[in-house]
Amino acid sequence: MVEATNRLSMIARPLNPRVQNLNSVVVALPRTWGLTNQVHGRILDATYVQFLFQNEIDLMMVQRKEPWLFNNWFVAATRWEVAPAHNFVTTIDLWVQIRGIPLPYVSEETVMEIAQDLGEVLMLDYHDTTSIQIAYIRVRVRFGITDRLRFFQRIVFDSGETATIRFQYERLRRICSSCFRFTHNRAYCPYRPRPLSIARERALFRDSVHRSSMNSQSQMTDSSFPIPQTPPPRISHPPLNHDEFVAAYPHLDSGRNDHIRCEGESSNFRQDLSSASNSITPRREPQYLTDRRHFEPGQSSRRHDVRDLRRGSERIGNLNQQNYVQRSGGILKPPKKR
Repeated sequence: MVEATNRLSMIARPLNPRVQNLNSVVVALPRTWGLTNQVHGRILDATYVQFLFQNEIDLMMVQRKEPWLFNNWFVAATRWEVAPAHNFVTTIDLWVQIRGIPLPYVSEETVMEIAQDLGEVLMLDYHDTTSIQIAYIRVRVRFGITDRLRFFQRIVFDSGETATIRFQYERLRRICSSCFRFTHNRAYCPYRPRPLSIARERALFRDSVHRSSMNSQSQMTDSSFPIPQTPPPRISHPPLNHDEFVAAYPHLDSGRNDHIRCEGESSNFRQDLSSASNSITPRREPQYLTDRRHFEPGQSSRRHDVRDLRRGSERIGNLNQQNYVQRSGGILKPPKKR
């Protein structure tokens, strides 16, 4: 009874379950085939769906037009078997257009030899005597659902001539741009190395920049890093001539004399002068002591008194002006800003 029910059925497997909802697949594919009332679909598990047909002709028509798409991703399908293998629905048949074969080498043998590198060749849509175009040659190839697709191949012919062959897959809409497989998006690619955390990436980037700046020229020349130059030696000041300093001291600026201490006025210099002559030379007073400014008693206090008198007179004038404006019925203007 089970075999009779499932004999005219097909098992399908959406290749990208992340974007292919099984409930939507069961409803959408019969509508795409034009067999909405003749085909009944049901979900088997989280991976497979089954479509039950009413006659053999409809089932063969659907198989002949494979592969089918849903949401721009492939749906692999195969006919139901009594004892399916463990790796059930693990292949998909695709039509491949082979382009770029040089004209002298276009033949069935050349096409078959090139197509065998892609996978198992099921059908060749070309004949040397009946084909009306050779811009490309169509070949039906069976791929594993986890196989990596190839789009270019460089071939060397027996004559030594080389050519770049291009492969174009019919009905191919979406593919992983990292590993070129049609079972996932690039964001969920298991063959792509996982990026580190943002903080770790920034730390590695700073470290690489620092290392490159330090070692970019270390192996290029022997003089990559300049030798530090030693500063020139310091020259000591000449000793002070006391006679010239004493002769030029009266002509120096008074402001500078306040901060300069004459070494000739030291005790040793005074002893030398006293030892050179019998008379004792009186000690000269600094100029900042003789040029003091003298003020009369109470002069600074008078300045403050004059300032207070001015402020008092200004206040009295302001009050008189306010009283006058109020008596005359005018508008009181705000005082001016200082």
